[in-house]
Order: sequence, then C-alpha cells, then structure tokens
Amino acid sequence: MRRAENKPYYFKNKKSRPAIEVRFAHIPGRWFSTGTKDMAEAVLFAEAKLHEDGLEKPESIPTLKEYSRDFYMKEDPCSFRDRDRKFKKARAPKYYEKAQAMLDNHILTRFGDMLVTAISEKAIEEWLPAIKRATDGRNASDNTKNKILGVFRDVMDAVRRDGYRSDNPAREVESITAESEERQPVPPDQAAALFPSDPDERIKIWHSDMWAVYFSIFYDTGMRPGEIAALRVCDIYLTPNGYAVATKRTANNDLRRIVEKVKTAGKGYSERLGLIYDDTAELLLGYIKNHKLTGSSYLFHGPRGAFPLRCETANKHFKSILKEHGFFEEGMVQYCLRHTYETDRRGDMPDDILAISMGHTKLRSDYDHRKPEDLIRSIDGSRDKFFANRQRRDMGSDIISIDKLGILEEG
Repeated sequence: MRRAENKPYYFKNKKSRPAIEVRFAHIPGRWFSTGTKDMAEAVLFAEAKLHEDGLEKPESIPTLKEYSRDFYMKEDPCSFRDRDRKFKKARAPKYYEKAQAMLDNHILTRFGDMLVTAISEKAIEEWLPAIKRATDGRNASDNTKNKILGVFRDVMDAVRRDGYRSDNPAREVESITAESEERQPVPPDQAAALFPSDPDERIKIWHSDMWAVYFSIFYDTGMRPGEIAALRVCDIYLTPNGYAVATKRTANNDLRRIVEKVKTAGKGYSERLGLIYDDTAELLLGYIKNHKLTGSSYLFHGPRGAFPLRCETANKHFKSILKEHGFFEEGMVQYCLRHTYETDRRGDMPDDILAISMGHTKLRSDYDHRKPEDLIRSIDGSRDKFFANRQRRDMGSDIISIDKLGILEEG
C-alpha cells in the first residue's frame, strides 16, 4: 500500500488485481478501482474523484496534521494554552503532554491526512470503538477512548473557531458508556466488616490509623477523594450532637496542590458538608492527638510524607484491603463508598438535605442502588401518609362548609 505524498488517499497495487485500487480518507473502509495499472493514470483518477466530491485540497484549507501540529505544546498567542490562560483554566503541564500524545498516536494516524473540512461524524463514530493502545496494540479502555474523543473535540473546536467549518463532528459523537465501570455500593455485610465500631480493630483492618481515618470519613460523609485529601484539623466541627466536617477545598491531582474550590454541578453548593459517626469521631480525635496535629495541619499525606495525598494512592490501598478480605470484584474502587453513602441514606432523609451533603443540586438516579425490599422499607415508614386520604374517607369529610353546619343560623 502506498500513500500519495501529501494527498488524502492511498493506493494498493496487487498483481492478482486487474487495476490499481485507491482508498480515500473521507470514505474509510472502501477501496475503488482506478481502472488502470498505470500509476500516473491512477493519480488522475484519484484527483478527479476528490474534485467530484468537492474535496480537492485548496491552499487555504489544511489537513488535520498541518493544522494541529504541536497543538497542545505551543505557547504563542491564539494557541490552546494561551486560550486556557485567558479563561483561567488551571491545567498541569502533564495534561498538555498527555493530550498531545493522544493526538499524535491515535487521531493523526487515522485522520491526519484528511482536510479538516472532510472529517465526518460517521468516520469518527466508526473509528472510536476500535481504538487500540499505542503501546501493545490491545483494545484501549473505554475511559481512554473517551479521553481521546475529548482531545478530538478540542482540536475541532479550534478548527470551527478559525472558520474552516461551522460544526464540530467530534462533538456530535457520543462518549462510550462503559458498563464494566459502573459503580456499585459496598454490600452491607462487607461494610460492617471493613468498619467495625472498635477503633483499634478498624486500624488493624486498614493497616494504619491514617488509612482507617481516611476511609472512615469517606464512608461516613460520601465526600469526593480530593475533598477528603484536602481536609485540615480546622475543618472538623463539634456540634450539639456529635462531629461534622465542612470544606471548600480540593486536592487537585494534576496540579499536585490544594485548590480553593469543590466540584459542583450547575448551581451546586460551593461547600462540602458531612456528619461524622461516633465511632469515626473517636478514631479521628485519637489520630489527631497521637500525631500532634494542629488546626492548620492537613490530616493526610502520601507515601514518605508526599503531599497532597493522591487519589491513585488511596484507590490502590482500598483495592488491596478488599483483596485481602476476599471482597474485591472487578470495578470496585474507593468511589464505591460514595455510592454506598447515598444508597444507605436514600429514604431516611429529605432529598434536598441528602443532595447538599453529596454536593449535588439534585440526587442522581445512578447513585441509588437500593433493592426492592429497601424501597418497600422506605415507603412502609410513611404508611399513614400513603393512606391518609382513605382514613379521612372512613372518618367522614373533615372539611365542611360552615353554612352546612347550621352555625350561621344559630348565630
């Protein structure tokens, strides 16, 4: 197979075939017979086809490779990085390096020779699910495929802003839904085993007091990993009924520092709140005292004192503990504790209060994993409300016009 230099088509010349065949970048997966064995005539056929389809390369329209060279690495005005700075999007240098690698290793190898105006939604949609890993050729994970699609969207957004086209085909392609990555809550019997009420037993299970405190707060509050990693002693509050936590800070993994904000959805709450159960409070206070932590001290750190504690580090430890106790299943990650939190509390408190504690504007159905018996138990507690109308009917009407009672006549 031979690619025509700087042209969006490829030739295939097999002895067993009567003519040279050509494949066009804008018509993936299909070969056309040029009707000739002469390469010069085959080129004329290809050029005529491009002209017929309105895709011959004018000097003013670049190929994707020409347009996006060093797309994430350039620092000049009007570059992607410059736009991030203007809109105050804080990204670590590693972000741009990874994005550029995805662009070079995946997107440009497939679409690089195509004109930016020739890339279609259908072509991206057919290519995305079949992406292979650049390292070993194995099928890439759905998460990786979605990240590559995100990079494609960035580039084509810039193409659109520069006026080469009025749409972004990568935006029209849906992200891949990974069923294998669907979160599940930790089953009640496993949660009871992982979080015994005795603080010393809990420390043994999690292999250190720090990990016992970290995952206990996770279990009690449903906070996001970065929000827990950013907690300081001064974020712990004593209430009339126990202890609580509140924070407006998050440990950002990419930037390797604490940022003064928490994740919100739409008009979500800008502060994360959570109540701590008594056994966790006992464990937490002992941990603070034993390590001589002060008000401004951060509660957690990574290996060898690295700060802040990284999500990957905590997740690795979570999985190792589950495996040790025979609880691990594919897809189990520390974030499952967040799903456990919402599932356990659904029906026991008003949805708006639960949403506040989750940091959501409203509760999400994909966080609710209650079984039918759990749902029945929830509504059974409100049995009187369900049948209030019937009880009123049995008692007779409780709302009667006073003129039917004869009160006015008696007066």
